[in-house]
Amino acid sequence: MNISHIENEELSLRIYQACIDAGFDDCGIISIEDMDTYIANTRKRIEAVPVSAGFYKNAISGTEEIRARFPWAKSIVICLSQTTKYKYPKELQGLYAKSFFISRDSVKNGPEHLQKHKLGRWFDENQIEWTGAIKENGSDIWGLRHAAQTAGIGIIRRNNFLYNEDGSWIELDSFLIGEHCRLYQERKFTPCPTGCTICQKACPTSALHEPYTLNPFHCVSFINTFGRGIVPEGLQGEQLGTWIVGCDACQDACPFNRRHDWSQGEDYPGLGALVEIMQPENILSASSEQLENICLRSSDHLKPKDSEVLKTNAERVLRNRNIQKSIVI
Repeated sequence: MNISHIENEELSLRIYQACIDAGFDDCGIISIEDMDTYIANTRKRIEAVPVSAGFYKNAISGTEEIRARFPWAKSIVICLSQTTKYKYPKELQGLYAKSFFISRDSVKNGPEHLQKHKLGRWFDENQIEWTGAIKENGSDIWGLRHAAQTAGIGIIRRNNFLYNEDGSWIELDSFLIGEHCRLYQERKFTPCPTGCTICQKACPTSALHEPYTLNPFHCVSFINTFGRGIVPEGLQGEQLGTWIVGCDACQDACPFNRRHDWSQGEDYPGLGALVEIMQPENILSASSEQLENICLRSSDHLKPKDSEVLKTNAERVLRNRNIQKSIVI
């Protein structure tokens, strides 16, 4: 760990070590005032893509409300988890975004799911006032990628994803604490090459039409989750390709991710058993109960009651496959 700036050094280092001991892979601590830059940057994104205002307004208002809701909060602890230690079945690649299944919250009460709770107990034991998404009436902090970049534990690349030395396959969590702490790390991340458009060209709907910006309503990941599978005006269903939930196109194409081999690593608990039922043709024949109890267990973007969305997306994928076959013939 190379530290570029630290305040309240003893406590900051103890918090860092508590994060590592809880099972996280990295940690940084920033001032709550650092999120003002995130608000300014988000407003610039809206100016660049005015249609995105409805999407980003909650991010701005939610960030502005944090200090009003938690006036005692002084710092934000940003925790990073690496997901590249797991294999990702080839049969699911190109169908489901890797984060749909490989997530700390996918296996309820598993060791990784309990990391946040373990860190929360550490704060309690050390009499540090805190809140987070795991607490009743806790905080869901927007702009975690910005916070992580500010803390020096990652870099936001031209496709808007946060990367560390191993790529963009990471998860972030945050805690507000009532102590004045700072721990900014100093990493030497190679920036994206000037003029690189690989991620933009890989975006199937041109939602990523310029670096560091996005039309969220045209993003495949939004359409097949929050957008409930409804293809928006101006796009064709064929553009969504074979993605059933999420989309990794811009990340998979990025040279900073290409060194990772998803056939290597640990087996993710229970994932192998889902490979068959999660194929599009099997989704259509599965009962809603099967999908609710098994297939949607791991998603923050689709809830168990959204099994029909999964079927809508699966139908489109099968149509697109038939179209692709007819073109080849």
